[in-house]
Amino acid sequence: MIQELMRKHRRAILIFVVIVIAVPFVLFFGMPGRNSPTVQIKDNPVATVSKLPVLESEFRRNLNALIQQRSTPDKPVTIEELEKSGETDRLLQQMIDSNLITLEEQKRGFQVDRNLLVEQMQKWQQFRTEDGKFDREAWNAWVDANKGKINWNEIYNELQNSISRQVFINTLLAPARFDSTAIEKRVKNNFTRIHIKYAKISPPVEIKDEELSKYFEEHKEVYRNPDTLVIEAVKLSLQPPVPDKVKEAYEKAMQGEDFATLADTYSDQKTKNGGDIGWQTPRENEPPHRQVLFSLKVGEISAPIYTFGAFYIFKLEEERTNAETNAREVHARQIMVRASLSNEEKKQKENEANEIVKRANEEKTLEKVAQEKGLSITKIGPFNKDSKAVEGITQFDLYPLCNAFMTPEKDSEYQVITARDNIYVAKVFERTKGEIPSLEQVRERVVGDYTTMVKKQEDYKKKVDEIVNKIKAEAKTIDDLPKILPDLQIEVKETSQAFTAKDYLFQEGLMISPEDIFNELEGKDVGALAGPIKDFNNEYYFVQLLERTLPTEEDKPKMEEEKKKMLDMEIRMAQNEILNDYLLYLRENAMKSGIPIKINQQLISSILGENKKTEEKEGAEKGKKAPATTTSDLEKLNTLIGD
Repeated sequence: MIQELMRKHRRAILIFVVIVIAVPFVLFFGMPGRNSPTVQIKDNPVATVSKLPVLESEFRRNLNALIQQRSTPDKPVTIEELEKSGETDRLLQQMIDSNLITLEEQKRGFQVDRNLLVEQMQKWQQFRTEDGKFDREAWNAWVDANKGKINWNEIYNELQNSISRQVFINTLLAPARFDSTAIEKRVKNNFTRIHIKYAKISPPVEIKDEELSKYFEEHKEVYRNPDTLVIEAVKLSLQPPVPDKVKEAYEKAMQGEDFATLADTYSDQKTKNGGDIGWQTPRENEPPHRQVLFSLKVGEISAPIYTFGAFYIFKLEEERTNAETNAREVHARQIMVRASLSNEEKKQKENEANEIVKRANEEKTLEKVAQEKGLSITKIGPFNKDSKAVEGITQFDLYPLCNAFMTPEKDSEYQVITARDNIYVAKVFERTKGEIPSLEQVRERVVGDYTTMVKKQEDYKKKVDEIVNKIKAEAKTIDDLPKILPDLQIEVKETSQAFTAKDYLFQEGLMISPEDIFNELEGKDVGALAGPIKDFNNEYYFVQLLERTLPTEEDKPKMEEEKKKMLDMEIRMAQNEILNDYLLYLRENAMKSGIPIKINQQLISSILGENKKTEEKEGAEKGKKAPATTTSDLEKLNTLIGD
């Protein structure tokens, strides 16, 4: 099924790979840091290609960047997760590939005039005015400030290597070609609107009670409820202290000074009318700072509340009842002042959390260290991984906290959990194993899973093929389908509105690629029946074209713009394929020609923390206490490279 999906949607997957996952060209171009050129750190190589090292500091820096790239505010990724997915191995391979390219590129002896190198430096953003012109004053100030501090030869060498690499790669990728007619067709479809009728061909699956019961018994662990937990924890707030600017604005507002004038004076988010945010209606899942807004009475001012990197102060000026919805609406003004901890302050918090977890694990209790630091231990829970709300936990901390303790292996250890609003040092206090529900309790879910299994079997697929062939042979319009196959109870539907090839139809309940619909109807007249078309769930559909509206003259400028974007994307995809093929050639050639590629697995394991796991395991086997993990992933990475 997965292979079929990848074949069918190869273009969409490849586009995703190029945009999101493809090897960053910076690894191949070796672009220099533009804001503060630094002297290269001398450290141990994690690998060597011939005599070219892959330095530990470079590997740590790129690994750090990978962690940041893969993390979200609610779910920071761990090195363990990157290892499991193979991304750390791919990262190392990319850096080895970069050195293989360097070996080839150095054979050319390409040289760049030093005057050109200086011109390239002067193009850096920090030496450009707002209108993009060269700022000589900024350039001269930077040169003067760095006299005696920078090794200019190293800077020139770095730029020389960067430009030489880029020229080499550009030459390598120059042959990239593709068929532009396919682009023109896609652009046209993206501005053509069609209206269709459609019908799903899905023979019912006969479900016998004894077969469903057997399926449930064989798979009942899948339906086990998640464990319920209570944890004990201390938390270190990541909220910055209230700025003096906020205190001053709040005090003046409470003393009766004009709120609109205060908003114009103090707010970092300016509005045309003194912080006026207009009429507001409560929305589903309101963030905490907006919940406060709707709890105010007319004339009241809220105390400063922090969220999303800013402090908010609200004043409620009017209220009314919406005549249609009968909901309360409020008219308010706000003062918003941005504030957040610096990277150094965040790191101090992380270091403090790591110190606490180390001592707590050594002493087998959190109480002593919490008292020394003036922190209170709280019990959090009960909750499980599906909890939507937990008392005392912000909604932004909920996901990482609920997912940190889902396996019981580390229940006896204190852990550091970094969330958005707080850092937690916590351990499982009580775990209640989830029960396996009865079949009746999860019947709907089991029926869905059983049906999916049956539809993958050859007997069912053969039955569908017979039905499809009958429709193709006998049906003239889509309305014929219920008559030809009355036992299937086929329902013919119509899209609620016209759509283009880039408008997905999920709201219509259609899980079909719109491009597939357009391709199936290509060259067909209005009224034509087409199909079968397979959706993302491998269900079959037939469609009938009711209306087609071609692009207008007004659409042409937008079409040209979209065509250019698609052409650029196709070039990138073609270049990516060439680059991947070339890298495969370099790897194979390195093996044939005996180019030595050595990997320092011990050093890599140390960087990834695998040596720590080995020490813990060996210590446990010998009855010794293994040293506790005291360093966060990001801190490990920053050991050599700094912030």
